[in-house]
Amino acid sequence: MAPSSARRARLPLWLLWAAACAAAGDRDARPPDAAPSPARGPHRPPAASQPRGAPGTPPPAAQRCGAGFFLAQSGECTPCVCNGNSDECLDGSGFCVHCQRNTTGEHCEKCLDGYIGDSIRGPPRFCQPCPCPLPYMANFAESCYRKNGAVRCICKENYAGPNCERCAPGYYGNPLLIGSTCKKCDCSGNSDPNLIFEDCDEVTGQCRNCLRNTTGFKCERCAPGYYGDARIAKNCAVCNCGGGPCDSVTGECLEEGFEPPTGCDKCIWDLIDDLRLAALSIEESKSGLLSVSSGAAAHRHVNELNSTIYLLKTKLSERENQYVLRKIQINNAENTMKSFLSDVEELAERENQALRRGKLAQKESMDTINHATQLVEQAHDMRDKIQEINNKMLYYGEEHELTAEEISEKLVLAQKMLEEIRRRQPFFTQRELVDEEVDEAHELLNQAESWQRLSNDTRSLFPVVLEQLDDYNAKLSDLQESLDQALDHVRDAEDMNRATAARQRDHEKQHERVREQVEGVNVSLKTSLDSLTTPRLTLSELDDTVKNASGIYAEIDGAKNELQGKLANLSNLRHDLVQEAVDHAQNLQQEADELSRNLHSSDMNGLVQKALDASNVYENIANYVNEANETAAWALNITDRIYDAVSGIDTQIIYHKDESENLLNQARELQAKTDPSNDEAVADTNRRVDGALARKSALRNRLNDAIKRLQATERGDAHQRLGQSKLITEEASKTTVEVQQAAAPMADNLTNWSQNLQSFDSSAYNTAVDSAQDAVRNLTEVVPQLLDQLRTVEQKRPASNVSASIQRIRELIAQTRSVASKIQVSMMFDGQSAVEVHPKTSLDDLKTFTSLSLYMKPPPVKQPEPAGAADRFVLYLGSKHAKKEYMGLAIKNDNLVYVYNLGNKDVEIPLDSKPVSSWPAYFSIVKIERVGKHGKVFLTVPSLSSTAEEKFIKKGEFAGDDSLLDLDPEDTVFYVGGVPANFKLPASLNLPGFVGCLELATLNNDVISLYNFKHIYNMDPSKSVPCARDKLAFTQSRAASYFFDGSSYAVVRDITRRGKFGQVTRFDIEVRTPADNGLILLMVNGSMFFSLEMRNGYLHVFYDFGFSNGPVHLEDTSKRAQINDAKYHEISVIYHNDKKMILVVDRRHVKSMDNEKMKIPFTDIYIGGAPPEILQSRTLRAHLPLDINFRGCMKGFQFQKKDFNLLEQTETLGVGYGCPEDSLISRRAYFNGQSFIASVQKISFFDGFEGGFNFRTLQPNGLLFYYASGADVFSISLDNGTVVLDVKGIKVQSADKQYNDGLSHLVITSVSPARYELIVDKSRLGSKNPTKGKGEQTQAGEKKFYFGGSPISPQYANFTGCISNAYFTRLDRDVEVEDFQRYSEKVHTSLYECPIESSPLFLLYKKGKNSSKPKASQNKKGEKSKDAPSGDPAGLKFPEGNAPRDAYCHLSNSPRAIEHAYQYGGTANSRQEFEHLKRDFGEKSQFSIRLKTRSSHGMIFYVSDQEENDFMTLFLAHGRLVFMFNVGHKKLKIRSQEKYNDGVWHDVIFIREKSSGRLIIDGLRVLEESLPPTGAAWNIKGPIYLGGVAPGRAVKNVQINSVYSFSGCLGNLQLNGASITSASQTFSVTPCFEGPMETGTYFSTEGGYVVLDESFNIGLKFEIAFEVRPRSSSGTLVHGHSVNGEYLNVHMKKGQVVVKVNNGIRDFSTSVTPKQSLCDGRWHRITVIRDSNVVQLDVDSEVNHVVGPLNPKPVDHREPVFVGGVPESLLTPRLAPGRPFTGCIRHFVIDGRPVSFSKAALVSGAVSINSCPAA
Repeated sequence: MAPSSARRARLPLWLLWAAACAAAGDRDARPPDAAPSPARGPHRPPAASQPRGAPGTPPPAAQRCGAGFFLAQSGECTPCVCNGNSDECLDGSGFCVHCQRNTTGEHCEKCLDGYIGDSIRGPPRFCQPCPCPLPYMANFAESCYRKNGAVRCICKENYAGPNCERCAPGYYGNPLLIGSTCKKCDCSGNSDPNLIFEDCDEVTGQCRNCLRNTTGFKCERCAPGYYGDARIAKNCAVCNCGGGPCDSVTGECLEEGFEPPTGCDKCIWDLIDDLRLAALSIEESKSGLLSVSSGAAAHRHVNELNSTIYLLKTKLSERENQYVLRKIQINNAENTMKSFLSDVEELAERENQALRRGKLAQKESMDTINHATQLVEQAHDMRDKIQEINNKMLYYGEEHELTAEEISEKLVLAQKMLEEIRRRQPFFTQRELVDEEVDEAHELLNQAESWQRLSNDTRSLFPVVLEQLDDYNAKLSDLQESLDQALDHVRDAEDMNRATAARQRDHEKQHERVREQVEGVNVSLKTSLDSLTTPRLTLSELDDTVKNASGIYAEIDGAKNELQGKLANLSNLRHDLVQEAVDHAQNLQQEADELSRNLHSSDMNGLVQKALDASNVYENIANYVNEANETAAWALNITDRIYDAVSGIDTQIIYHKDESENLLNQARELQAKTDPSNDEAVADTNRRVDGALARKSALRNRLNDAIKRLQATERGDAHQRLGQSKLITEEASKTTVEVQQAAAPMADNLTNWSQNLQSFDSSAYNTAVDSAQDAVRNLTEVVPQLLDQLRTVEQKRPASNVSASIQRIRELIAQTRSVASKIQVSMMFDGQSAVEVHPKTSLDDLKTFTSLSLYMKPPPVKQPEPAGAADRFVLYLGSKHAKKEYMGLAIKNDNLVYVYNLGNKDVEIPLDSKPVSSWPAYFSIVKIERVGKHGKVFLTVPSLSSTAEEKFIKKGEFAGDDSLLDLDPEDTVFYVGGVPANFKLPASLNLPGFVGCLELATLNNDVISLYNFKHIYNMDPSKSVPCARDKLAFTQSRAASYFFDGSSYAVVRDITRRGKFGQVTRFDIEVRTPADNGLILLMVNGSMFFSLEMRNGYLHVFYDFGFSNGPVHLEDTSKRAQINDAKYHEISVIYHNDKKMILVVDRRHVKSMDNEKMKIPFTDIYIGGAPPEILQSRTLRAHLPLDINFRGCMKGFQFQKKDFNLLEQTETLGVGYGCPEDSLISRRAYFNGQSFIASVQKISFFDGFEGGFNFRTLQPNGLLFYYASGADVFSISLDNGTVVLDVKGIKVQSADKQYNDGLSHLVITSVSPARYELIVDKSRLGSKNPTKGKGEQTQAGEKKFYFGGSPISPQYANFTGCISNAYFTRLDRDVEVEDFQRYSEKVHTSLYECPIESSPLFLLYKKGKNSSKPKASQNKKGEKSKDAPSGDPAGLKFPEGNAPRDAYCHLSNSPRAIEHAYQYGGTANSRQEFEHLKRDFGEKSQFSIRLKTRSSHGMIFYVSDQEENDFMTLFLAHGRLVFMFNVGHKKLKIRSQEKYNDGVWHDVIFIREKSSGRLIIDGLRVLEESLPPTGAAWNIKGPIYLGGVAPGRAVKNVQINSVYSFSGCLGNLQLNGASITSASQTFSVTPCFEGPMETGTYFSTEGGYVVLDESFNIGLKFEIAFEVRPRSSSGTLVHGHSVNGEYLNVHMKKGQVVVKVNNGIRDFSTSVTPKQSLCDGRWHRITVIRDSNVVQLDVDSEVNHVVGPLNPKPVDHREPVFVGGVPESLLTPRLAPGRPFTGCIRHFVIDGRPVSFSKAALVSGAVSINSCPAA
C-alpha cells in the first residue's frame, strides 16, 4: 500500500502544476523551480521567442511595449487604436501621437484644419487639402466637412462663398486664379464710414463711392475742383480759382484752358478715371499684340511645339502602358494579399479553437484535481478512524480483560463485516468511478500538452508573418507613389487630349458640312425619281375623281330636298313687328335717361352713408342684369337656330359648288397631262368630261334658284328676329322699372342724412367724413355703366357684352366692399339697432387663432345709478344656432366680459380691473383674443393730451379638450350692437342691445368696418348720427401712414404741379411690409412705363422711356436690401442727367444702371397698385408679369422732396389711415422642402409644456417642429401622412388618417409629469411619462428650436407646406401667437404667402363626403355639374376605379382616377393624336374642352395642314389661355386677361368662323376678335394633337415655351357638340389620378413603355438597378435585344422576378422569389449584374445567379432598352409573359448613371413621367 499511497500523494501536486501551466498560457508563468517536461522540450527565454509585446501579455521588468502597442493600466500590452494613421501611442491612455496623413485627434480619427477625409462615414484613411476652391494650389478654408454628399467650406477671414471661390466683402482678388489671394480693400480711409468694411470692386480692388471729395483707384487724390491731401490729412477743399481748375495737391490755380463740364458730379469723374485706366490697358494689350511675330520663326516655333507634343504624347502612351502594367501587378499583389490574409484568418481561427479546447481541458483537469484531493482527504480520515478503532479495541480488551484469542476472534468478525461493507454496491461503484476519472485525467493532460505544442508553433510564425506584412506595406507605399505620379501624367495627358479633341471637333464639323452637302445631292436625286412616277398615276386618279363626282351629285340632290323643307317652315312671318320694336326701344331709352338723371342727382352730397344701401342695390342690379342676360340668351338661342339653319344650307351649297369646280379643274389638268399618244384614253376622258360639264350646267341652274329663295328667306328671317327683339325690350323695360324702385329709397335716405349731419360740427369728424366721401365716390360711376350694359340687351347678339358687364359689376361690388371695410367711422346704436357684418377673413383662419379689435364709447352713466353701467350686448360671431362654436362681447355687472364657446360650455372672462362706468367719455380700444383654448381681453384707454395710455388685461382658459372654433361658412353670422328679432342669443350673451358708439378695427390680419355689412336692422338715419372722433394722440400717430390691403392703390395726377423733372429727378417713399411681392410705384404713358416692384423681398426697377434697345431692368442682384421684414425702409429712386437710374435703400446705394439718354415722359403716378385695366394692358403685360398690388404700410411719399397726402387725391381707392400692427404680424410661414426657421426663447419642452400650430401639406413626410437638449429630443413630424410626437424617444402617433390632404389641421402637444399627449384636430392620443416619480426636472434654457426642418436632424426630411398660428406656454410671457418675423434665423422661407393647393379630391367633390369618383348630377336648369368633367375625349379605355385587384397585390391595379379626364405632361412631347376627322374645318368649327393645370406654358390643342400654313391652336402662355389661327397670311390671336393655371377645372370653348374667332371661358368670359376676310382657302390635312405636338411641329406658329407639352389634366374634348374619341396614338398620357402623388414613373394597365436610346451594352458587361412598386404580379420590367438574336429580359411572373439572357449561344436564366411579396404596396430594389456569361439577380438583398455558356466571339452591342413594357413584335414565345408592367418605377440607374425618363428617346402609351400615385 505504500507505493500506491505515494503515487496518490504525488498525483494532486503534478495535476496542480500542469493546470497552472495551462492556465498561464505562456512559458513565463511557470514557477522558477519547476523543471520542463521532456515532452515539451527545453524552455527558451522570453526575449528570444517574443521580440514584441503581444495583446494581453505583461511585459518583462524594465521593458516597454513594442511599436503599435501601449502599456495599459492593467499592466498588459494593448494595441494602439490609431485608424492606421500612426503606430505610436501614449502608455496608460492609449492616445495616439505623431499622426500621419494629415490626421489628428486622440486616435487620429479626424483631419487637420484645412483638410478633409477620403470617406463619408467612419475615420479617414487619408486626408487631403480642402477643395476651397482648389485642393492643393488654392486652399483658403479654415476647415471643411461633408454634408448631404457635398463639401462645405468654412472660409478664412478674407474669403467667402460655398467653396471660398470669391473674396469676402472688404477684400478683392480672384481665388480661382492660381497664385492669387484676397487682399484687403485700400480706399485710403475715404469710403463710407457707415460700412463695416471699405467698399471696392471684388476683383480689381478699385474703390467705389469715394467720399470727402476724393477720387482715384484707391481714393488717393482729391477730385477735380478740389485740392489737398486725400490720404493722410484728408482735407480736400474746394479750389479758390473762380470755378477754374487748380493743382490737386497745392491748390494753385491753373490756366483757364481747362473747363470742367457744369453739373457733373462724382460719378462723371469716376467714369473719366475708368476710361483713363481702360485706355492704358488697351495700349498695353496693343503693344503685346504687336510684339507677336507672324513670320517664319513663329511658324518654325509652332512646328517645334507640335513635334514636342507628339513626343510627349508618345512618352505618355509609354507611361500609360507602364501604369496598366503596374495596375495589373497591384491587382496580383492584392489577390495574393487577400489569400494571405484569409490564411492568417484561418490560422487565427484554429488558434482560437485550440485555446478554447485548452481552457476546457484546464477546467476539467481542475475539477479532477479537486475530486482527487477530496479522495485523499477522505483516505486520511479513514486511516485516522482505523487507528482510532485500533486504539479503542485495545482499550476495550484491557477494560474487559479479554484474551488475545477473543480479540483475534473479534478482529476476524470485524474483518468480515468490513469485507461485507466493501462488497456493498455503493462503495464498489465509487471505487470504479475513481479509477475511471484518474484515467481520463491522464488523457486530458496528454491532450493539453499537445495543444500547448501547437500553440507554441503558431506563435513562432508570428514574426515571419509580421515581417511579410511590413514588406507588403512598403510595396504598397511604393505603388501609391507610382500611382500619384501616374495620376499627374494622366492629368497632363488629359489636358493635351482636350486640345486634340478641340481640333478633332473642328475636323468633324468640316466633315459634317460635307456630309450635309452629299445628303442634299441625294435628296435632289430622290426627288427627281419621285417626279417621274407622277405621270403613271394620273389615269387612275382621273377614274377615282369621276367616281367621287357622281357621289357628290347625289349629296346635292339630298341637300336640295332639305333646303326646300326648311324654306317651307320660314313662310309665316309677320311684317308689322319692326315699327313696334323701334317705338318701344325709343321709350325704353327715355326711361333709362330719366333713371340716370335721378341717380346722378341723388349722389351729389357724396357722404359716407351712401354705403348703407348701395351695397344691397348693387346685388339687386346684378340680379336684374342676370335676368336680362337670360332673356337675351333665350332670344339669341332662337335667332341662332334660324341663323345656323340658313348658314348650314349655305355652307353645303357653297361646299358642293367648290367641290364641283375643283373636280372640273382636276379633270382639265389631268387631261392636259395625259400622254397624247394614248388616243383611246383621251377620247374616253373627253366623253366623261362632257357629261360632267352638262351635269354642272344643270346644277348651276338649281343653285341659282336656291339663291333666289334664300334672299327671300333672309327678309323673313329679319322679321323673325325683330319679333324676338320685342320680347327682349319688354323684359328690359321691366328691369328698368325695378331699378328705379330700388334706387328711389336710396336717394331719400341720402337726403335725410345730409340734412341731419349739417348741424353737426366737429373737425375730426369732418376729416373722417371727407375721407369716406372720397372712398365711396366711385359709386357715382356705377349707374352709367349699368345703363350702358342694359342698353346692350336691346341689341341682336348681346352675349359677349352682357357677360363682360356682369363681371365688371362683380368687380365693382368687390371693390366697393373693400372700400367700405376701410371706412373708419363709427355707428351710433340705440339699443334696438343691429348690423350684420361681412367677416371678410377666411373662417379657416379663425379656427385656431381669433383676434378682434374695436373702438368703444359707451354712453355716460348718470350719477343716481349706483349699480354702474347697464348690462348690454356688444357683438356676436359664431353659429346661427347659437348653441356652440361662438365668441362674443358684452357688458355685465359694470364689467366688460369676453365670452367664447368651443363645443360644450362657455368661458367668461370679465375685465373687472376697469369698470365700464369709469371709462372716459371718448373712444377706448378693446381687443379680444383667443389662441387655442386660451383667451384674453385687452382694454387700452388713451389720453387726450399725450401719447400715454392705460392698459388693462384679463386672461382665461377653456377647461375642455377642444381648441378649435369650428365655424361653417354657410352657418356663420357676425352681429354688432344687437341682433335681429328672429335670432336667439346664447344665455351668456342674451342681453339688451348696445347703446353708444362702436367702430370695428381689425379681425385677425384684416381691416374691417361696420360699413361692410350684409344687413342693417332698425337703424334710423335721423337719430343714429355717428360719434365724433376726438383728436387723440393715438389717432394722430395713426394718420401719419397709409395702409394698403392688396387691392387698394393711390393715384397722383399731374405730379409736376408741385415739382418739375430736372437734371436730377427723385422719388422717395417709406414702406413696411411682410409680403414677398408687390407693386410700389408705377407710371405709364402709352407704350412707355416705369415700375418699382418688390419680388421675393428685393427691389426691381423696370422702365422704358422709348429706348431703342427696349426696356431696362435694374435689379438688386447682390441682395443687399431685403425689405419684407415688417420694418420701415426708405426707398429712393434717382434719375440722373436723363441717362442714369440709381436705387437707394435706407440711404445706402444699392444699384445703378446707365441707359440711353431720354427724359421722363410721365405726369401721373400710381402708388401701391393700379386699376386692373392698367395692369392688364398689353404694353405692361409683355414686360411686367407681376400684377400683385402692395400689402402693407407706406408713408412719406415725395417727388422732388415735395410731400403728397395720398388720401387727398381724388382717385385714391381703398387706402386706409394708419398702420395696424396686427396686419403686419407674420403668423404663417411657407416651407419649400429646403427651408426652416429658428428661434431661441425660454421654453421648457420637457416639463409642464403645451403648444400647438396649424399645418397644411400634400407631402406625406416632413419635420414640423424640432428641439434638442443634449441627447433629449422633442420633435413633431409627419410619417407617411400620420403625425408623430417624439419626446425623449417615447413616440405618440396619430390614428391611421392621412393628414397630407392639403387641408388645414391643428396639432396640440402637451407634456406633464404624468403623461405625453398629442391632439390632431379633435383626436386625442397619449402615452405615460416614463420619468414619472423619478424627480427629474429639465431646466428651461435658451436653446434653439426649429419649424419646418432642422440642419442638425438629418434623420428627418424638411417639411413642404404651410405652418401657421403657432403658440407655446412660455416662462417669460403669456401665451400668444408666434410672430415668425421676429425669429432670428429664416432660411428660404416665405412669411406671407402659403401656396398650398387643395387635393384634387377636395376640389372636385366638395358636395359628397365619401365620394370616390365624380357624380354625373344635373342641376335645376339642366346644366351639367361642374364638379367633374364628362365625356371621353381621348378614347383611352382605361379601366374604372373599381376594377378587380390582382390576387397577389395589396394595391389596386387601377388607382382612383377622375372619370374621363387624362393627365398630360412629363415629357416635352406628351400627347394624343387623332386622325383627321371627316368634318369640314373650312367655314365654322366649335371645340370645347375642360382643363386643370398649374403650369404657366404648354400646348393644349393643335391642328394644321402639312406645311403648317393653315393652323388652329389653343395653348397656355404665362398662365393665360391663347386661341390663335390664321386668316390668309395673318394670324388672329385672342388672349385671356385672367390667369387660369390655378389648379381648378375650367370650361373652355373656342370657335373659328371664317375670319372671326371667339373664346369663351367658364361661360362668363367671352372674348371675340376678327380680321378682314380673305379669299384664300383654309385646308386642314394633318391629325389633331391634344396635350402636345410631335417633335418639330408648331414651332413655325407658336412661341417655343408653349410648344412643349401641356402639364395638367384635360377632359371632354368635343367638336360641334360631339365627343372626339379613339386616339390613333398616345404618348405619355395617363388617367388624371386623385389623391397624393410622389416622384416616380407610373405605367398604367392600358400599356406603355419608355425607350432609352442605346443606353448600355447588352452583350458583355453592365449593371442595372431600379426600384419598383408593382400593382400587378406579372409584367415586363426591362427588355433589350440586338439584331442577331441576343437579348436581355427582366420580368415578373406571379411575384417571382426572372432574368432571361441570350448571348448568341443559347438562352439561360435565373430567378428570385422574394420572401416579402413585391406586391405589398412598398418600394423594392432590383439589381441585375452581367459580366460576360455570368448573370446575377438581386431582389431586396436576396441574390441568385447563373453561369451560361461562354461566347468565344462576343460582340459589343448598343441597342435601345425598353422599360415597363415592350412591343409584341419584338418578343418571342420563349419570353412570355409579354404583358406590360403595371405600377411605379423610380431611381433607374445603368452602370452608375441615373437615367431620366423625361429625356427618353420615346415614351409610348399610358405612361406618366415623374408622377406616381401614392395610393
